[in-house]
Amino acid sequence: MERAIAIKRLGKLLGKSLAYRVDPSAPDAAEREEARAALKLASENAEKLLKQKELRIKALLDADQEFQRIKSAHEAAKRIRNEIASRGHHYKFTAGTTNGMFFVVKAQGDSWEEIIRKVEGKSAAMTSDGVE
Repeated sequence: MERAIAIKRLGKLLGKSLAYRVDPSAPDAAEREEARAALKLASENAEKLLKQKELRIKALLDADQEFQRIKSAHEAAKRIRNEIASRGHHYKFTAGTTNGMFFVVKAQGDSWEEIIRKVEGKSAAMTSDGVE
């Protein structure tokens, strides 16, 4: 089909927002099929080598005592950090909404009064923004 005819038909189908591109160096159907077959082999080879690499890395790191010491210290430090972070984000009271599946937190605090102030503040802010 000629380009002009194809563009005219596409214009009727897609409207004024029609856009197109032409790549004269693109492969034909047979070349794409050949590339897909080669890709499968290349992917299998890359996956096999990745597994070999990961096994080698693990073997080297398992034998490295300094790495094992640093790894253990890092895990302990992360555990301590997570415990501290949890305490900093843990409140006695939490209020929110639920749709049966999800609980959406609207406010958290150390008293019901604090939660009510926060929820009222959010409602007032939403009303003054014109959003609700």
